[in-house]
This record gives sequence, structure tokens and C-alpha cells, in this order.
Amino acid sequence: MLTYPNVLLLTSDAGEAAELQRLLSRYVVLTCAGTLGELLELLENGRYDALFCAWSFDSGTWNEALQEVQKRYPGIPLIVLSPCGAEHEWLEVLDAGAFDLLAMPYQERKLLAVIEQAGASGQARTWHDAGLPLKKIAGKG
Repeated sequence: MLTYPNVLLLTSDAGEAAELQRLLSRYVVLTCAGTLGELLELLENGRYDALFCAWSFDSGTWNEALQEVQKRYPGIPLIVLSPCGAEHEWLEVLDAGAFDLLAMPYQERKLLAVIEQAGASGQARTWHDAGLPLKKIAGKG
């Protein structure tokens, strides 16, 4: 049975939410939150494979969201969405511990690639935390 990744989006911009829903609706289950409080409530009550976070939203910034998510749900990869994607912003996001940064205009192919990478990274972390060697999981050795 095919299961779609569960992706959470934190943005207060209805246009951004609609654009991401349009680009991703065939591939993921996208749930939107407009505030950090709403995001944390959704994370408490559900399981998500990745989190997209707008650069800023009504109740804060990506960095505030990242700090809360890392503290409470350290396994979920957070991908920052930015209106511009200069090297400075990308380095800032990665140095803070986010999974990646994507800049406008969003492209379906890039969104799906980062979701796939985030999912694979999360699976590898699960195997590592369980103490399983990757070669045994891959059917080798």
C-alpha cells in the first residue's frame, strides 16, 4: 500500500500555502499551521515526516520555530522557505540546525527532492538510534 509523506507547513501567508498545496497535493499530505502554537499542537497530536517553515509568519520567525521544534521534536527535519536564497541565508539556516533552505519560486521537483532527502535522513537517524548497522539493513553482510 502506498503511503504519502505527512508534511507540515508553518506559514501565515495564504498565497504561499495555496501554492505549496498546488505543487505537492499529488505527492504528500500537507497540513498547514498559521502560528507556532498551532504548529506545536499539530506536532503533539500527529506524526510528520518533514516540516516546511516560512522565513517569517504572524507569530515569529523560522529560527524561533526551529528552536522549539528541535527542543520538543528533534527528529523532524525543518526546511526553511525563503523569499530569497542568497548564500548568507542558506548558511545561516544550516548553521542553526535546519535541514535545508528553499527559495522562491518554488519548483515541484526541488520540493519533492528535499522531502525525499529529509525522509531518507530521518530513516537513517532511526536506524542509527536503534544501533542497527546500515549494511545489515540494506541486506548486505
